[in-house]
Amino acid sequence: MYDVIVIGAGPSGMMASITAAKNQKKVLLLEKNHNLGKKLLITGGGRCNLTNLKDIKDFSKEIPVNHNFLKYSLYNFGPNQIYDYFSNLGVDLKIEDDDRVFPVNNKASSIVEALQDELYKYKVAIKLNCTVFKISNKNNKYIIDTNNGSYEATNIVVATGSKSFPQTGSSGDGYEFAGMLNQPLTDLYPSQAPLKLVNNLPLAGMTLDNIAIKLNDIVKTGPMLFTHSGISGPVVFKISEYVYQEFQKNKEVSIDINFLPSVSESELFELLNTYEQRREIKSFMRKVLPSRLADYILDFSKVKATDNIAVISNSDKKRLISNVVNLQLFIKNKFSIENSFITGGGIDIKYINKQTMESTINPGLYFVGELLDIHGSTGGYNITIALATGYIAGISIK
Repeated sequence: MYDVIVIGAGPSGMMASITAAKNQKKVLLLEKNHNLGKKLLITGGGRCNLTNLKDIKDFSKEIPVNHNFLKYSLYNFGPNQIYDYFSNLGVDLKIEDDDRVFPVNNKASSIVEALQDELYKYKVAIKLNCTVFKISNKNNKYIIDTNNGSYEATNIVVATGSKSFPQTGSSGDGYEFAGMLNQPLTDLYPSQAPLKLVNNLPLAGMTLDNIAIKLNDIVKTGPMLFTHSGISGPVVFKISEYVYQEFQKNKEVSIDINFLPSVSESELFELLNTYEQRREIKSFMRKVLPSRLADYILDFSKVKATDNIAVISNSDKKRLISNVVNLQLFIKNKFSIENSFITGGGIDIKYINKQTMESTINPGLYFVGELLDIHGSTGGYNITIALATGYIAGISIK
């Protein structure tokens, strides 16, 4: 019999196991995959955006729902503590733009290996290729039935991840375990997903470093990539869940893209009018935008690329500039949790103690990481949430 069994060896599960074992608990870690941290190994394009060093106030602004629930965890094991923790384990870290933290060697494996070494150091028992079928509670102890037999513990930490990226083992079984124990859930929905366009643009493969996307009063900025079916990249992931929510109210949804968010529409219009008027309009457009995008905007605006600027009417100029800073794109209602990077919704936090991650319905049952109805934007926020909630659960187990 174990003091605690942790189900799932992602960042939250490994951290919960380590902190519980440090507190002299007998810990068993169960993982359905053949290795630890499978999803963690592919995050950040395999580089692992470990955390984000924004202060807690600004960090919380990147948590779309239930950010107050997370504050206790962040103040006890937040971005700075995470940075110091891995630095002390010998992982060299670096800070990139927007306060994002990565391993210096750009290898997610260095994070997984550091956690794995800690698991071994504190003698956490690990069972790989171990699939959990059922969790039950009898006589104040939990019984876990698996393909490798049954295990018993006085405490359970469920850290199985969400339904996104099922190829990494995140198949949503944690929600099923919650149902077995009558733990309430909120509705699930896709978050951080690429968007498919009704009319795709002939710009596949083009990357833009900084654009702004507007949906109603919501504006998000960052890099964007044109794909064969639509758009992707960090700024798209930031806006995608709001697009999904808009589709719950309207059949038709569009976004506006500003390709030059650092310049106002009036300033851009003035730049055009003060540019050499005998030059072709494509010369100006290719000066302010990548050539392929400039040519597309000209064609879309029905302005002849070889016309001299001097002969172009003010109305055509205004339409052209408007499409640079306010291009309307209609989105297809094609969303799935499996194809999104993050799952919104999950374990209802109204029934979770925010200072321990323990269920208020099932004593000794803890939920951490992506399973909870809380998630962040792209940029290191979700791994921070996983590590912070895993840490709090681990130190709270009695």
